Amino acid sequence: MPVSSTAEYNTIITMLGALCATVQAITGIYAAYVKKKVFLIKKNEVLFRSHRAFGGFATMLYLLGLFAGVTGFIDAITKQEVVPFEIDNLSFNFHTWPSFLIAIIILYKTFLSYFDKQKIYKQAKWLGSATFLAWAYTWITAAISYYERTVFPNLQHEPPIYLLPYNVYWIQILLPFIFGGIISIPILLKAKKFDKGK
Repeated sequence: MPVSSTAEYNTIITMLGALCATVQAITGIYAAYVKKKVFLIKKNEVLFRSHRAFGGFATMLYLLGLFAGVTGFIDAITKQEVVPFEIDNLSFNFHTWPSFLIAIIILYKTFLSYFDKQKIYKQAKWLGSATFLAWAYTWITAAISYYERTVFPNLQHEPPIYLLPYNVYWIQILLPFIFGGIISIPILLKAKKFDKGK
């Protein structure tokens, strides 16, 4: 069964990215704030593998969403064949304009992750927190923007097929954070066991 619209597909991509970013954030918080040792992300094999894997998934999903967002924005400010330019719409403005700053934060962290490892460990605490907050903001505003356009008076998309219905959209917003937390539990337990076994 296909998704109801490209918008639902893009929203699902963003949700999965937020889920992966949540797992990455929790493993980072465990090392930097609970254990107060940022280097554990590198030294603890369990944390290292999970932090890097979920971070990589989040980055890939962000790039997919970014491509859709950029093409949609270009259409909105030029032809408006697919996406209207809703400059007077609150959810449009809250989601669209901060996205430029969010892109800088996430792309900067991605660049350091692959090309300047020493620098990223020095900036890990603030940059990790900023990246997660950027992801959380992106997901929450994207979900609200999508759901708002599945009901009157601003009906632009078909009702969701895979996402929860509009009347419980707030649960949908919470789900990636909840599932990210659940996935993190066995990772942290295994990481603790790894530390004790050394």
